[in-house]
This record gives sequence, structure tokens and C-alpha cells, in this order.
Amino acid sequence: MKITEFDIKISAENVCKMIDADKSGELYEEIVEELEEMLPEAYEKIHPAAVFEFGALDEDMEAISGAGGEEALYGICSVGKDISQWSTQLFAEGDYLGGMLADAIADDYLFQMDEALRNIVPQMCRERGKGIMRRLEAPQDISMKIQKTAFEVTHAEKEIGLKIKESYMYDPVKSICQVYVLCDDTEMNRYDHDCSRCENYACKMRKTNVVLKQGEKEQIIKVQKNKNLLDALRESDIFISAVCAGRGTCGKCRVKILKGESVPSEEDKKFFSEKELAEGYRLACRFYPEEPCEIQIPEDEEGFLVLAEQKEKDMEVSENLEYGIAADIGTTTIAMQLIELETGKIADVYTCINKQRSYGADVISRINASNQGKGEELQRLIQKNLTEGIRYFTRNKPVHIKRMVIGANTTMVHLLMGYSCSTLGVYPFEPVNIHTISAPYSELTGEKEFDFPVMICPGISVYVGGDITAGLYAMDFDKREKVSVLIDLGTNGEMAVGNKEKIMVASMAAGPVFEGGNIQCGLGSVPGAICKVEIRDGKIKAETIGDEKAKGICGTGVVDTVYELLKEEIIDETGHMEEAFFEDGFLLDSRENIRFCQKDVREIQLAKSAVRSGLETLVTRYGVSYEDLDRIYIAGGFGCQLDIHKAVGIGMFPEECEEKIAAVGNSCLSGAVRCLTEKNAVEVMEKLVGNAEEVPLSKDGKFQELFMENICF
Repeated sequence: MKITEFDIKISAENVCKMIDADKSGELYEEIVEELEEMLPEAYEKIHPAAVFEFGALDEDMEAISGAGGEEALYGICSVGKDISQWSTQLFAEGDYLGGMLADAIADDYLFQMDEALRNIVPQMCRERGKGIMRRLEAPQDISMKIQKTAFEVTHAEKEIGLKIKESYMYDPVKSICQVYVLCDDTEMNRYDHDCSRCENYACKMRKTNVVLKQGEKEQIIKVQKNKNLLDALRESDIFISAVCAGRGTCGKCRVKILKGESVPSEEDKKFFSEKELAEGYRLACRFYPEEPCEIQIPEDEEGFLVLAEQKEKDMEVSENLEYGIAADIGTTTIAMQLIELETGKIADVYTCINKQRSYGADVISRINASNQGKGEELQRLIQKNLTEGIRYFTRNKPVHIKRMVIGANTTMVHLLMGYSCSTLGVYPFEPVNIHTISAPYSELTGEKEFDFPVMICPGISVYVGGDITAGLYAMDFDKREKVSVLIDLGTNGEMAVGNKEKIMVASMAAGPVFEGGNIQCGLGSVPGAICKVEIRDGKIKAETIGDEKAKGICGTGVVDTVYELLKEEIIDETGHMEEAFFEDGFLLDSRENIRFCQKDVREIQLAKSAVRSGLETLVTRYGVSYEDLDRIYIAGGFGCQLDIHKAVGIGMFPEECEEKIAAVGNSCLSGAVRCLTEKNAVEVMEKLVGNAEEVPLSKDGKFQELFMENICF
């Protein structure tokens, strides 16, 4: 069956949402006006077509369809090639807003085509005496090869002029494939995607015994059928990293199946070599135990570089001295220092991964998890992190801990305190409390063995928290006559411009690219991550953290790679890769097949534009020029390893400021240490907060204009 007539009206609200155009933003009306001007031409360039045909299940589908399925309905929807070519043309001409709008228009139309078929598809199945048992989509449910099966079964080339590539991607690209597994129950209608592997609701509570091996420990957990291992581990109070919150896109929740069978998912194939797959490596978020099995899970993330100045040489903890603890609770990592209060020297250091990473790498994932009933669990995890650090400091002998200071972003503070996060992720983004917080540790965590006072640094706003306040304090912004800048490029991007009289702050939606996130072969700062890249005389030199075998590429490696590819003219100023590399990417390590792809270029374009545009916006709003700036301080682990010259070379920072830029390490932890040892610290930090004014970039017309301009390299 072929359908080419659709009564669809493109939704301005949906399109604007897709490009993150906030209704309260200064340019929203201007964006809507441009969209309205584009719509007549857009409708002319959209050529909707859908084709459906019944056929047998292929081998992959038989393995996961569940009992009763024997037949499938294959469907392909497309909006044609003209709309995609239009988007590409607009980008090439420098009309980035137009290009993004054209792309979002196509996506909205495809989404609405799916909605328009909601009644038609089930009716087709009923007329055949069938119901819809399950909907499958590649790659999250099934191999990409299913797209070729659908292409052949529906005769899509003949019917709607569709092409297919060797990678099983469709041409035109704005085309989607759905496969509906059918059953004999005509009343069953699971048109929408469903992760369940079984139509039998009676089996819903069936559980499977899974033996877990973690180091020398062994335990058995019971896993409910249709539940992935990651969720089962969380429910059993066992936590492994899941940077993407279990969406199958980060490759961090890796486990090894020692006994039992598991067909690798498409996500598994992306992150593991053939050898590793054969050895039983799988992603926990994509592994659904259906029979008793034995699994090895990681003890802890090892080797992740956590930024914290090391202990003073020859320092020993004494029972006769007083100590304080400084802590930086980051979204990704936690750094703690034991400080001898009389001298201010570092007596010991403890670093670890934030256990909340099991619920996602970014604050939005944590906010969502909290709002979905996981708030107490997230609170317990961060309390456990802190208590483990304190016990490490007191592992050998009693230590007289006098006080503790914590610096953290607003979301981490809310999760630590057990505050509701319901207002953090939605407009008008109001925090429960960002003031200075003081409480006994026993009251804060419920751990009665430690009862010293704790102070949490005050924040400035929802997205500019106490970690930035501590950083400003560490860098003496309360004393500065000249205007300086502090930029923190961690999991969240924040910056401040100012001096002792006035400070302007902002947060940037730069995304996780600086920590290897959203990069096809991306990794955090772990051993084996490519961190430096140089191309000379056509030869590639790639260095890894720890000089270990390459496993992927981290944030600094991404910046280096883009700079080198621009230098070699493999990438042009618009971010377009040469044709030879456009499909398969640029090979950085042939032994491990580590590639840098066109999609990765787009990710760093968005991130570097956010940073540069945020800086330009704040400097302009402050009323100064780049020449007026005294220093630009880059905080965080990424900044410490970053090649500033190359960052300037790709347009992340202005060329005229290159000599003013300096990496300052963990400024939050430095501020917390100073707060432990200086009597008027709280007063000074609260004054810094009082002098600070936030500039909401998502609503700032200047930022939105600059963001479009700075997309280019």
C-alpha cells in the first residue's frame, strides 16, 4: 500500500522546540517570522510518501519478537530529498538559522506523518486478521539490516524512488523505517514503540537468577523479565557508570557475560570489537537476561583523571592537629582534600567518580531521575561518596576534623540536601535554596560517627552554582580592579566576567563534547583516550592518556583533531568534511578503528560556538572589550589539558586574547580550601554572590545572533 496524500500542517511550536528557541527569548518572534516566510517553499520541497507491505519475519526479528509472531508489516515513510538538499544549501550559503529550520521542518513533518498513520496502520492489520504485537525500529530495537529487508519487501525504490546505501541508511536521509510484528489478536494494537519482549502479561513478573561477580565478591540478584541489567543493578543497590542514563549511546555500562547467551545489540557492536563481543562483553542497558547467567561487572571506574592538587610532600596526618575537609562535588567526579588548618597544607587527597553517573552524565538526566522518584536514591549516593572519602582520611588513625566546606553546582546541592528538583528543569527555573547552607555532617547525611559542621558555598542561580562562587573567591575576584574572566568547561559550562564591583555570569548549553560525550568514538579522560593529535607531512601522531593502547578520543583530542583537520583542509570553514571522509570519517588509529566523523565535527561546532558566543555576549553586556580584559582563567580538568593555541585556532576563544588565557585547575576546590582557612570567607563569597548578575543566554538576542555567526571555524 502506497500513501502520498497527507493533510499535515507544520507546527511552528515543534520546529522551534527542535532548535531550542525559547518562547521567552528575544529572537523567538523573529525566528517564527523567518519560519513563516520559509513555509511556502518548504511545502513545495516536501514530497511525502509512505509505503507498506506484509512479509515474513527475518532471522533477527524471530529472535526477539516473542511468542506468536509469524508475520510482519514493513513500512517506510519519507519526505523526499529536496528538503534535505535545501537545508544543506542554506548551511553552505551561511544561512545557519535557515538551515536548522529546514532540517527541523523535515523532522516535524516526519513525526506528524507517523501520527497521521496511527489509525491507518492498525486498520490495515485488522483487515488482514492481525493485530500489532510490537513495533521495531533500528538501531535501538534491531539491526540496521532490517532497513534493507523493509526496502526490499516494500519495493520502495520502485514505489517511492527510495535508495539504500551499503550502511543500510536511506537516501533521502529524511526517511524512517518501522516494522510491526503481527499476531492473531486483532484487538492488540501496539502501534507505538514498546521495549517489552513479551506479549504475555502473565509473565510480566517472572524473574531470572543472575550471578554477579565483582572483583572477589559474588552475589545473586533476581531480574524481572523484560528489564535490562542496568535497571536491575540499580534496584539491587549496585551501581556502575551509565553516562547516557541508559540510552545505549555512551558505551560506559560495560559488563562481561561469563555464562549464558546473549545476542549482541547494535549498540554493543558499536562499542565492542568482534573479539570483545565473542568474549561476552555487552552493555548493561541493552542486555535483557532471559535465562540464568553469570556476569562480571566492573568494580569501579579506574583511571579517570580527577583534578585535585596532590598532598604536600612528606605530610603525615597527626592525631594532635586540627584538620578541615574541602570537597568539590562535580557532576562527573568528586575531589576531596584533608587540610591541616594551622598551615593550610594538603595532608591527604581523595578522588572518585560521582556514583550518580548511573543515572546519567549531565544535570538534566539527574533532575529527570529525581523527578521520577529517584531523589532519595540520588541523595543517598552522594552521601555515600562523601562518607567514603572521610573514612579514607581516617583509615589509619583518629583524625580531629574541625569543619568541612563543600562547593557544588546547584543541582548537586539540591540532590545532596534532598530538595525537590521539580522547578530546576522547567521555566522559570527556580531553585529551592542557593544560599549558604550550614549543618552538622550527621544531620546532613545521617552518619552519626561524624559530627563536625559543614558549610555549603552559596550559589548565584540554578545554573551558576556554589562551585563558581568558590572559583571566583579562589581567583580573588573580590579584590580585582581590572576585569577578568573565569570559565569552567566541565560537564556543565559556566562563565563569569567582572571585578570587585560587578560580576556578570552565564551558563552555556555546550553539551558533553568536552568530556568525549556525543562523539562516535568518544571517551572521558581515562587511560587510552586520545588526548593529543598532530598531522605533519600527512602522518598522524596521536597520543593517549597513560600512553596506553588507544580506546577512543577525549575532549582535548577532539579539539586537537578539528584544528589539525582544518589546517590540512580536510574540513572547510563551514565544518564540511572532504568527500573522501564524509561517509566513514577520518581514521585516527587504524589498529582500533578509531575515527573522527562528520557528526563529531557538528558536535564540536555547537560546543565551541556556545563558549565563544557566551563569552562575547557577557563581555558586551558588561560594557568592555577584549582589550580591556586582564586575564581569562580556564578551570576544570579539560582546561588543564587543553592546547590553548588550537582552541583559539578553531574559534573557541578570540585570537586577541590568546596570551591572556591561563588554566587554573580545580578552582572550586581551591576556593573551598581557602574558605576552610580564612575567617571572613563566607562574608566574601556572599558579597560576590550579591555583586553577581545572571545573563540568561537562552533568552538573549545577542547570544543567539552570535551563536549563528560563530558556528563557522
